[in-house]
Amino acid sequence: MSKTKYMYTIAADFTVEVPAGKYWLCDPCYAVDNGLWDALLDSCAVFDLPVGTVTKDGQKYQVLGFRTAYGDGVYRDQFKNSFPVDAGLIGLTPVELTDGEPFGATLVEFKTDTECSCSNGVLRFGTHTINTKDD
Repeated sequence: MSKTKYMYTIAADFTVEVPAGKYWLCDPCYAVDNGLWDALLDSCAVFDLPVGTVTKDGQKYQVLGFRTAYGDGVYRDQFKNSFPVDAGLIGLTPVELTDGEPFGATLVEFKTDTECSCSNGVLRFGTHTINTKDD
């Protein structure tokens, strides 16, 4: 029996336009129900692609996840919000997909479609910038 081994790499550059709405900014592993987590990972090649899709109660949801520079730990944005990380990711999960407030999450609301990006360990989600390479 062979094992699948995942190589941990940082995606050098991704830019994603996120639809207007309310999101939890956190490690998606805290926001997505355990029963949906494997399907989410499968949908985006374990976040080699930054956007995954899951279905809950017949509704499809997209989850954004950018890899951090050093994997797990605690990272901060310029507003001194802390983001604990256990899956090596920080991203956006639609509020409607979650049951309550996820661990370590900050609620963000985009009034219009908003560009989010990662470049060399620096993650940007609207007005929040998280430099995972220097933190």
